[in-house]
Amino acid sequence: MVWGLVLLAIIDVPLLFLFLGFQGPTFSLVILAVILILVDGLVLSLGLVGKRMSYNLGDDEFTVNFGLSKRRIPYSTIRNVQLHQTTILLRIFGASWPGLHWGLYSAKDVGRVWVYSTKISGDFVLIERADGKTIAISPENPESFLNEINAQKSRFATSSPKEVKTFEVSTRVVYLQVVTVAVAFFVFLGYLLWIYPSLPESIPVHFDFNWNPNRWGHKSELFIIAGVAAIFPAINTIVALKFGKYGKELVIFLGIVFISIIAIFFGIVYFTQTII
Repeated sequence: MVWGLVLLAIIDVPLLFLFLGFQGPTFSLVILAVILILVDGLVLSLGLVGKRMSYNLGDDEFTVNFGLSKRRIPYSTIRNVQLHQTTILLRIFGASWPGLHWGLYSAKDVGRVWVYSTKISGDFVLIERADGKTIAISPENPESFLNEINAQKSRFATSSPKEVKTFEVSTRVVYLQVVTVAVAFFVFLGYLLWIYPSLPESIPVHFDFNWNPNRWGHKSELFIIAGVAAIFPAINTIVALKFGKYGKELVIFLGIVFISIIAIFFGIVYFTQTII
């Protein structure tokens, strides 16, 4: 978490000075605010993940705790467990942080592996599931942990690959998130089109720190704001469809972030209308 706070200070302090001294158009100011939201949300979520990384051996399943999430692996789905020395080479999806690495990676002599670890090289406990997926973890005492999980595994018959619950998120969940964010944008756009005919030709397009208008322009400039807002559902669609299947938490996080961003744009248009 300390690394997260240091990084937040390095990134946020210059952005805050830029934000406070900014004199450009309102939609540009919004973009700066959006950058702050995205960076802070990402860094804080990663810091929370690292703070809560732990491995628990229950009666029926092995659990990886990270952040607000849990990865449950029933002992009956485990085909093999071994101690293996390897190095994490390439991140396909996930995050790397000092003392924290989680997500889907490519590892030396192993191939694709789901990593929940505090290191990138050394002795890992590799858990091979019945569906062929491999999980790499780094407990403090690998050999002791290996013996414990093997003892638990021996009490259960191994499931068939079809009985193993997939790690991937259902495509319906991903599509639902994409549609929800798109609907939020079209609600914003519909509101803009609804009020547009009733607006005067000249409207305030920039405000001082007391929220008093200090620049006026043609009402068509509101469509510039709408155009900028349209970028975010597009980004969400690309990222969610590309990486959403790897983590439900990512799908939810993206949905919250991008709907919040659209709400900011909605608030700008609504505020502009109310002061005219």
